[in-house]
Amino acid sequence: MKRGVLLMVFSLFFGSGSGLSCTNVSAAKNIVEIEPAMSKNDSEIKFSEVRRLNKNISLKECMIVQSLEETVKLYGLLEDKRFSRSEPIPSLSENEFLLMLKPELKKQQYGDIEVIKIEEEQSVFNVYYKEINNEEYLLNKEKNPILILKIEGEIPSSVKLIPLNL
Repeated sequence: MKRGVLLMVFSLFFGSGSGLSCTNVSAAKNIVEIEPAMSKNDSEIKFSEVRRLNKNISLKECMIVQSLEETVKLYGLLEDKRFSRSEPIPSLSENEFLLMLKPELKKQQYGDIEVIKIEEEQSVFNVYYKEINNEEYLLNKEKNPILILKIEGEIPSSVKLIPLNL
């Protein structure tokens, strides 16, 4: 077994330069996933999570926020009167915008969402997400997850939410 692991490590570090890169190594399961270094999909959009909450409020399934004024308005709607301090309002740099997601859950009544990836196809963002367990939401019987993402790049003409685990 040790010899197999040593061979695998040796081949990863001193491979034949075949253009492959290691993307995920799991020692517990001895699984090595490799993919070509150039296989990254150019249409895949990078994003970061800005805020995650749960609130019963009437909003569209998704909304693009482009300015500080729009951000302040959205955060005003999301403010929770139970707390004296509100969430900090994120600033937007040039060529950045926020994407607010509030999909209707179909699989889990008190669940949450996890965005797997965002791809652009002819100026349309396809947002792939999963419904996931959230113990806090289940405990408090909350069923209206809202996720706000920050994205750098051009604003899409529309956004399409695509559930992956229904």
